[in-house]
Amino acid sequence: AIVIPFSTRINFGSNFFGRELATGDSAYNSTNFATKIRSVGVWFEGYENAGLADDPQVYLVPVGQDILRSPTGLAGEIRSFTLLDQVLPVPFPVGPTIQNDPDWLPSDQLTGSFGNIRRYSSFKAFPDSGDFEPDETTTNSRLIGRSVWNTRWVLIIPAGTMLNDRDEALRRFKENVTDILIFFQTYAYSGNK
Repeated sequence: AIVIPFSTRINFGSNFFGRELATGDSAYNSTNFATKIRSVGVWFEGYENAGLADDPQVYLVPVGQDILRSPTGLAGEIRSFTLLDQVLPVPFPVGPTIQNDPDWLPSDQLTGSFGNIRRYSSFKAFPDSGDFEPDETTTNSRLIGRSVWNTRWVLIIPAGTMLNDRDEALRRFKENVTDILIFFQTYAYSGNK
C-alpha cells in the first residue's frame, strides 16, 4: 500500500495545505467557524495509462484533531477536538418487569461491544479526466460531517485493489501517476457576530 500523511488548514492567506496562497491554489473561507465535509472524491492523474484495474480503492482517514474556530469570538480563536467514531450498541427495550427490578443495570442488556472504534471503509478513486464529475464523489462515508481542517490525514492506496500482483501495481502506479487530487464538497457555518 501507499500511505500518504498530510495536514489541512483553513487560514487567511494560506492554501488548503497550509502553504502560502499562490496562483492556482484553493483555500476555504477562514471567516466561517466550521467547514464540514458533505462529499469526498479522489482522482489519480495519469492512472488511465498505467495498465491497472478500473476500480482502485482508497481510504481517507482523519487521524489528527478536527479544528474549528470559536463562533463567538472576534479573534477567531481556534479549538481542537479529538474525535473517536465508536460503536454504541442498540439499547434494550425497557418493560415494566425490568423497571421494577432494583438490581437491573442497563449495561447488562446491551448486545455487542460497547465503545469499540469503528473502522473506515474504502471508497472508489478515479482516473483524472480533467473534468469534474459529481458522480465520482461519495457521500457514503464516515467523513461526512467531519471538519475539513484536521492536523493529520492519512490517504491509503491499497495495491491489491489495482492488481493482484501488489509489487507490480505499486511499480506501475509510481511510474504513471503524476498527481493525486482530493476534493471535498463542503458546507460551512459563519459565526454569531
